[in-house]
Amino acid sequence: MAKPFPSEPLHVDINWSEEDNIRNSERYGISFEDIQSGFAKPHVRTAISGKGDFRALIEVENIVFDVRCRIDLNLTLIAADVATKDAQAIYYQTLSQSF
Repeated sequence: MAKPFPSEPLHVDINWSEEDNIRNSERYGISFEDIQSGFAKPHVRTAISGKGDFRALIEVENIVFDVRCRIDLNLTLIAADVATKDAQAIYYQTLSQSF
């Protein structure tokens, strides 16, 4: 896995497929409308395969989420789930060492 790195708040347009949003809300209990607020705060990113694809660990209402994203001119949300305990530890450790 690529090394996670801290990211400043992201100020771009955030898009998603409504079909992905509905599926994510049904499967994981969180809508992309709620997830997008986490990008307005410092967060942690890890590059994954594919140009512009990455995982973001963000915090929304005191819960850390693992969000698959793609960025080009805008940010596109693909899926979001509550982060595992290991991912939560990476989130807090990475942000505590950098800000």
